[in-house]
Amino acid sequence: MRPITIVLLIFLLMVPVSVSANDAEMLVNTGDSLFNLYEYEESINYYDESLALDSMSSEAYCKLARSLNLFAELQPKEKQLELFERAAGAAEKTVALDSLEPEGHFQLARALGKIALFKGVFKSVSLAKRVKKETEITLRLKPDHDGALHIIGRWRREISRKPKFIRIPLGLGEADKKKGLPLLAEAIKLKPDVINHRLEYAISLMDSDYKSEAKDQFEVCLSLKASSPLDIKYQKKAKECLAKLE
Repeated sequence: MRPITIVLLIFLLMVPVSVSANDAEMLVNTGDSLFNLYEYEESINYYDESLALDSMSSEAYCKLARSLNLFAELQPKEKQLELFERAAGAAEKTVALDSLEPEGHFQLARALGKIALFKGVFKSVSLAKRVKKETEITLRLKPDHDGALHIIGRWRREISRKPKFIRIPLGLGEADKKKGLPLLAEAIKLKPDVINHRLEYAISLMDSDYKSEAKDQFEVCLSLKASSPLDIKYQKKAKECLAKLE
């Protein structure tokens, strides 16, 4: 951790958490500052404290879901499911309080997608359908949401891993990994420096037998500057995938 980050973190953690109800917004702001330092666990604590003071804040619930989703990805596998379920719960409250907030639907889709992968997509068909629904709502509200394009592109890949004759009776026959490629490409067009967009696009290219194009994307993925702990994780996976291709 950089020295300036340590100093800022120490300062932020000195902010008293037990404050009056009028300071719920201050707690959210502190959580935001910690989130921007990639201190996801600490930001969760501040969002929780803010919600203890103002349980009707869709903003705080949404940011809590966001931090929980990212924090979960950095944890050992045995701890992740519980965190993703907490994220889904916070996102559910977000959309209940403000159904027109695209980020709430996105965080819900993100959490439910991870839960579905844990439980097995075809053992939790209702979850898989819900991921698609929440992602589509996000895109209706914000057509240029790169994260939602990423999720629906990956959804098409993951669902299409099973033969179509199995998927059709389950109502998942429309999934097609090659039709997911333009969606991931659009996410990259919107945010070209997001390492995870490149990673999942490359994996989808590899799965679709576009090996040369996949190799190029893995290499771009590794050339980008990692700005967060998750970026380092994604680049490690890209390196492993590239080694398999070569």
